[in-house]
Amino acid sequence: MNNCEFCDLAPDDMKWLLYENEYWYLFLADRQDYAGRCLISCKRHCENISDLSIEEWLSLKNVMTNTEAMLKDEFGADVFNWSCLMNDAFKQSVPEPHVHFHLRPRYSKPVEIGNAVFKDKEFGHHYNNKAKPIDNKTAQMIFERLKANVHKYFK
Repeated sequence: MNNCEFCDLAPDDMKWLLYENEYWYLFLADRQDYAGRCLISCKRHCENISDLSIEEWLSLKNVMTNTEAMLKDEFGADVFNWSCLMNDAFKQSVPEPHVHFHLRPRYSKPVEIGNAVFKDKEFGHHYNNKAKPIDNKTAQMIFERLKANVHKYFK
C-alpha cells in the first residue's frame, strides 16, 4: 500500500476530521463546493465495496444516517448525493484504490453560513464537479459548527 493516500494520512489531513469510530473516518471535505460536503473513508485498506465486512456495512449505515441528520439539522440540507467512484487511484502507475464515499448535501433554499450565502444553483439536478468552492473562512466556519455539534448525532 505504498501509494494509498487514505492509509497514510498526514497530520494536516486530519485537520478536517469530524468523527471516527472503529471502522470509519468522517471528514469535512477539503473542497467545499457544496456546503457541508463530507468524505467517509474506511479505516482499513479495502479496495472494493464488496470486500467490506458485515460489521463495516452496519457501521457505515450508522455513519451515513447520522451525517445526513446532522447536515439536515445544522444547515437544512434537503437531499444527499452519495458517490463511491475511486477513479483517481487508477491515474497512478500502481493503483491503490481505497473504499471511501463522497457526500454532497443539496439545498433547495439558500443557506447562510456566517456572512456568506450559499445557493445550490443545480438543486434537483446532478451535482456539478465544477461548482465554485466555498472560501476557506466559510469552510472553517462549517467545520467548527459541525465539530461543535457532532456529539449530538454520534453517541
